[in-house]
Amino acid sequence: DLKNNLISTIEPGAFHGLSELKRLDLSNNRIGCLTPEMFVGLNSLHKLNLSGNIFSSLMNGLFSELLALKALHFNTDSLICDCNLKWVLQWARNASVRIAEETVCAYPSALQGLSFRNLKENQLICAGPLELPLFELIPSQRQVVFHGDRLPFQCTATYVDNTTQVHWYHAGHLVETDEESGIFVEDSIIHDCCLITRELILSSIDIDATGEWECLVNNSYGNSTKQVEIVVLETAAPYCPAERIINNKGDFRWPKTLAGITAYHPCLQYSFNSIAFHNGAEESKAWRKCNRTGRWDEENYSECPYSQEVTQVLHAFSQMHINLTTVLEFSRQLTAYTRGASHFADKMDVIYLAYIMEKLIVFVDEFEDIGDALIEIASNIMLVDDHVLWMAQKEDKACTRIVRCVEHIASQILTSNIQVISKGSRNIALEAFMIKPSSFTGMTCTAFQKIPANSDKSVVRDLGSWEASHHPDQHLNFKCNTGNLNGSLVNSSTRNAVAVASVHLPQSVFSQSSAWQSVDNSTCKLQFIVFRNGKLFPSTGNSSNLADDGKRRTVATPAVFAKIDGCSFGNLTSPLTIGLRHFARGIDPIAAFWDFDLLDGHGGWWGEGCHIISSAGNITTIQSTHFSNFAVLMDFKTVLSFPQYPGEFLHPVVYACTAVMLLCLFASIITYIVHHSTIRISRKGWHMLLNFCFHTALTFAVFAGGINRIKYPIICQAVGIVLHYSTLSTMLWIGVTARNIYKQVTKKPQPCQNSDQPSYPKQPLLRY
Repeated sequence: DLKNNLISTIEPGAFHGLSELKRLDLSNNRIGCLTPEMFVGLNSLHKLNLSGNIFSSLMNGLFSELLALKALHFNTDSLICDCNLKWVLQWARNASVRIAEETVCAYPSALQGLSFRNLKENQLICAGPLELPLFELIPSQRQVVFHGDRLPFQCTATYVDNTTQVHWYHAGHLVETDEESGIFVEDSIIHDCCLITRELILSSIDIDATGEWECLVNNSYGNSTKQVEIVVLETAAPYCPAERIINNKGDFRWPKTLAGITAYHPCLQYSFNSIAFHNGAEESKAWRKCNRTGRWDEENYSECPYSQEVTQVLHAFSQMHINLTTVLEFSRQLTAYTRGASHFADKMDVIYLAYIMEKLIVFVDEFEDIGDALIEIASNIMLVDDHVLWMAQKEDKACTRIVRCVEHIASQILTSNIQVISKGSRNIALEAFMIKPSSFTGMTCTAFQKIPANSDKSVVRDLGSWEASHHPDQHLNFKCNTGNLNGSLVNSSTRNAVAVASVHLPQSVFSQSSAWQSVDNSTCKLQFIVFRNGKLFPSTGNSSNLADDGKRRTVATPAVFAKIDGCSFGNLTSPLTIGLRHFARGIDPIAAFWDFDLLDGHGGWWGEGCHIISSAGNITTIQSTHFSNFAVLMDFKTVLSFPQYPGEFLHPVVYACTAVMLLCLFASIITYIVHHSTIRISRKGWHMLLNFCFHTALTFAVFAGGINRIKYPIICQAVGIVLHYSTLSTMLWIGVTARNIYKQVTKKPQPCQNSDQPSYPKQPLLRY
């Protein structure tokens, strides 16, 4: 019994002469090297216990000297059950040796805890990934050192087999000994036949040593790595300033950080996702790198949850797997959730919805109800704030992707069995048909909105205030008529509904035989879509494409889409006629279509091929020689009641006059102060005159210097307060001075007692 004796080495032939020994217990020692020569002379040994030692594998033929062995124990905390132990199963079966039940696998993880004797040979394989019982890097934490310091590293791993090697890498490049640079890579050392170690010594660290240093352990079937970061500081290293960052992941306060250091900040926890943070997982962190010049550089918040519950829910929707079984219920839940889209405040909300709609569109040909859900979701997205939609478009072209999904609905639903589809929602209406070019006689489609019972119909028609309120019946719907008659939008409104847009497609659109070569030479797919406004068409660039002399125009009407699929068209010989009702007042209208290719795919309004043919009241009629999304853009800013901002500075004459006035006033003040004893004036008059001059000067100076500072609310408020005070004070001292003069003028003189001539008052009325 030799257990628990800290034995680490057994010399070959150590048991020579013990030929009658039946049982040998070497458990719970520090034995790593096992060779057949160790067991020479144990001819009668029946039971061998090697459990609790530090080896991880057994060399082939290890027990060849133990001919009488019947029971074997070799359970360890680092036992690797791979192809290198396959021979043990074969040997035990051939030699009738019983392997103990408690001998279980520690690695790989797929076999962890399984009894070795119950394994099949095909389970003992050598395949990646490489799992090591021991793999440590010393030091393992980030090292912050100064230029010229010495820093040693030691990498130790389990020695799996004779193909195991250790290498050092820096910034992806293999590191080898370089005496000039002070880099020394020592040869690998094998300890107790079960561990391999290799040292790296940086004797004089240079600034180039900054970055990730990696220890890579590999063998014939895999590799594993560990990294450590080195930050090399100069003697007088700068700092990145403390900074507060507020984004859609929360409010982060980054501390003052030394240049070259990566700062970490734990992700913020919120009440609505507290369960996810207490599931035993490692705490998530955001990081931010301070570069060597003392400026914040790279940053990453991807591991942190969103601060808004809405964004987290939509992110969860985007991660859900959708199939034919779950898609209907999924679309119903998403539609219901987006009814509160007016409260969506993060661009990621719109981006996730665009991604989800792209996942749902592939199921439209299986379930027509998915098309209804997509129309409703897109309609709800139009309730989101304009700026949020603009940011989502700029970030990931989200609005363009949403519009594309809506445009693809009809092409997937229309088949030989479904000839017509009509879908309406609060902000979007869609109408589509299967048509035969040979029998097409023209078509006019008009989009209507119901008028609330309590609204003033004349106001709705004249002012264009027809945009939907929160009334559930105010949905947009199409009504289409065949024939070549172009119904005017002015006369299309009814008693209970107002026409907001119309599209007329003339019969002559198919007049040329080359223009109606459809896919099956018989049918085409015609569709019309109306969007209540231009919110899904945010322009992320300027409007120079409209040649509008730099004016920023805005969509003032619904956006109407018209297209024919299945037929090849160039420019139309007979133009489309589109009637659009304005929802806001403006000037300088211009017809335009949405070009998805502008601004690197972000899209923009373009006026080529579109022109206005008439404009009456709040209705504008345009024509176009091609299919697309159409709208009328107008300049809203110049029709506002506010005066135009005069600019940063007033007219130069104002400043010149103010300067002269201030010079005169301050000259008077200084004169009366310096020569107070010489000038004959009462103390009360002197006091009133100085106050009047001072407050008058203050009024002129503040008015000239601050009346145009309307861009800064605090300064504007301060100017208003000072002007209010100085003006009132000036008027007060004018009144006091006038009253004093009046008293002096109306004062009766004292009668003279010693002379016939009256004496003059001792003090003159006015003295300058």
